[in-house]
Amino acid sequence: MGIKESGLQFVTDIENAVIASRADMMQGLEDVTHRINGVANNLKEFKAEVKAELAQFKDDLAEVRTEVAEVRTEVAEVRTEVAEVRTEVAEVKTEVTEVKTEVTEVRTELTEFKASQTEFNTTAMEILIDLQRRIPA
Repeated sequence: MGIKESGLQFVTDIENAVIASRADMMQGLEDVTHRINGVANNLKEFKAEVKAELAQFKDDLAEVRTEVAEVRTEVAEVRTEVAEVRTEVAEVKTEVTEVKTEVTEVRTELTEFKASQTEFNTTAMEILIDLQRRIPA
């Protein structure tokens, strides 16, 4: 082999190496493209899952907010009922106080009546004794 043939062989080998390198590079790019597409598809699926979960979360949040509003309404109703009960208790306490006052007044009157009765009995006995003394036996 001469220099010319060696040179042609060398250029052919370089050309073949460049072609092989380009083929490897194209294969690598194709692999990278497939990977990128795979990642993109996975990302789309993940995005769809996140959107679905977010929609469910929003629904759950709306339900919770509704329940909180209902509980607040119930609490307000209970507070109103408690206020009404407190008012009724205050009225009953007032009535009890009035009844106690009346009982005290009745006891006082009863004590006065007993004292009057005792005085009357004493006076009546004195009169009877006096009458017995005056009437001859």
